[in-house]
Amino acid sequence: MAKKTSLIKWVFLLLVICVLLLVAVVLLLTTANKNRTQIDYLAEYNRISKPANFDPNDNAAPYFDKAFKIMTEEPNGLVSFRKSWPADMNDDQLQIAKQWVASNTQALDYLKQAISKSYYWKPLQADNNEILKADSTISKVRKAVYLLGLDAKLMAYQGQIEPALGQLADVYKTGTFLAGPKILIEQLVGIAVSANAVVSAFQILDHTNPPPALLEEFQRRIIDLSSDKPFLINFNAERLIFYDEVERYFNGRSIFSKNYASYWKMLFMGTVGGPLVAREKRKADIMYDYFDLVRLKTPWQLHNEGNNVSKVIEEMTKGTLLLHIIAPAFDRVLKIPYRVQVHTDALIATTAILRYKAEAGRYPKDLQELVTAGYLAKLPIDPFSGGTMVYKLTGDNFILYSFAADFVDDGGKHSSNWAEKEGGDFVFWPVQQIKTSD
Repeated sequence: MAKKTSLIKWVFLLLVICVLLLVAVVLLLTTANKNRTQIDYLAEYNRISKPANFDPNDNAAPYFDKAFKIMTEEPNGLVSFRKSWPADMNDDQLQIAKQWVASNTQALDYLKQAISKSYYWKPLQADNNEILKADSTISKVRKAVYLLGLDAKLMAYQGQIEPALGQLADVYKTGTFLAGPKILIEQLVGIAVSANAVVSAFQILDHTNPPPALLEEFQRRIIDLSSDKPFLINFNAERLIFYDEVERYFNGRSIFSKNYASYWKMLFMGTVGGPLVAREKRKADIMYDYFDLVRLKTPWQLHNEGNNVSKVIEEMTKGTLLLHIIAPAFDRVLKIPYRVQVHTDALIATTAILRYKAEAGRYPKDLQELVTAGYLAKLPIDPFSGGTMVYKLTGDNFILYSFAADFVDDGGKHSSNWAEKEGGDFVFWPVQQIKTSD
């Protein structure tokens, strides 16, 4: 009986010791984690995205916000024809378009004040427990651009070509506000904004006859705005977002609240989670370093080198818990900036061609003639072919196009999706007509 009592005492003592050791470990880990410096990714994102020499008086964001508050909603059905040239709309559609623009007179004034500024910046706020993501108002920028573009086309349709082209140059500039170390979705919205300005400018050139001096001024502005190739994707913010997500996933905490889930999870993280977080970050650094290199290569260069980005990424993300989920989208993202680049260069070339025709009485026989005569500083290169974009005389007109994503000259057969789904080229001129729905 004495032996049994003694055994129970020893077991009880052993259990007490184990509990005390467990408490000590948890307390040690708690202290270690509290004392460990945590990177505030929110603050870091705001730091890298903030313009250098930031001046609140030169920030477009407050004026955009004012416009968003009073901008009337786009009428039902307008989306089906807002990209059309006004003359191609029926009477009812044209009336709806004009009424929408007229109902937004004050909003347009705020938008024009916004695009006269030098940059757009809104710091992300720390009032929620969500992962870093774009400000919710960023989607409204696109709606504002549709309004500005439609207003410009209506002005040109009514003979006010100079203010119309000037406004589209400003819209193009607005797209550059969202370039640089911003969240990816913001950069993509910026690209879409400038691409919209380019498409609308082509429509105006196609349906009006601007004088050479106006064409030259518009050409100069677009060259200045696009000279630094602002739309190459910057992955710095995406790297921070991944760091944030992987730490939240493993540590059970938010970068905003900095609360831990439980001692048990902390105990696990102190022994196992730390190395997993470090491994995921190393993998992410390898992938994003790779993106930083390939983003500088044109689609043609990657194709010519046999560099299959998708396969490389798949190999890089093997064995990771999160990278494999987020990585595939970046393959297509790498091509998008080169679309707006070649579209912009085609717009610059087209204005030069039309200037030459107005002053020389004929179209140039080739693009080199424009360079020789001083209408272009250099030949426009097609990032989907590695050579000069294709220019050919066609009777009393001309055709100008890019090989697009199939990297093949299809003789100017237009593909509206840049040959992503089938063969074809992307034709800039003649301008492809947009059909309206009655």
